[in-house]
Amino acid sequence: MLGEDNYYKTREENGIVGMPAAEVEATINFDDVSSKDMAMMYRDIAALKRGETVDQPVYDFAAHDRKKGEFETVVPKRVTIVEGIHVLSDPAIAELFDLKVYVDTPDDLRLARRILRDTAPEDQGGRGRSVDRVISQYLNFVRPTHHRVTGPHKYIADLVIADEGLPAFTTSRPTRHAVMRMLAPVRNWLEDHGIVKSDDFSRYPDDTD
Repeated sequence: MLGEDNYYKTREENGIVGMPAAEVEATINFDDVSSKDMAMMYRDIAALKRGETVDQPVYDFAAHDRKKGEFETVVPKRVTIVEGIHVLSDPAIAELFDLKVYVDTPDDLRLARRILRDTAPEDQGGRGRSVDRVISQYLNFVRPTHHRVTGPHKYIADLVIADEGLPAFTTSRPTRHAVMRMLAPVRNWLEDHGIVKSDDFSRYPDDTD
């Protein structure tokens, strides 16, 4: 899997070297395509599609910077998932995909998940921010940019999947039913196009496992 968030630009590229985190969040719109190196991401996706292994950068959300000298090796597979809020917003990247999937999540769920994720302590996988900082960033950047940049591209997706409330950042795990409901359309498409067979899938554990 290739994650778009790892392609956020460095502090140096954004001109924010030495700037405190709270000021960075009030200055840089991380929900706009311009905050990421989409050209690098395009090259890596194209390489994977050619069967080449790539070294994906690693981004540190607390520091608002890439981790220097750290990379995650991504090996090409029969199915490679590329995830991110801008992967359909860049026409050149969108053309590389055999299947384009848009997960349609209501505003209230996106805000609730962002608060849970960003206010959780860093040692628990969160970002250690205050609720005020999270809401300010959401209202100033996240919400308007979603409706301007991300949301409209669901109309070019091959599949639009309604997100009805999977927990995205909690200590709990999504139920088996919730996961299978989200994956079913993608699985059906892959099987219908002969890319995978039903017995290629590992069984998702039951809620009691």
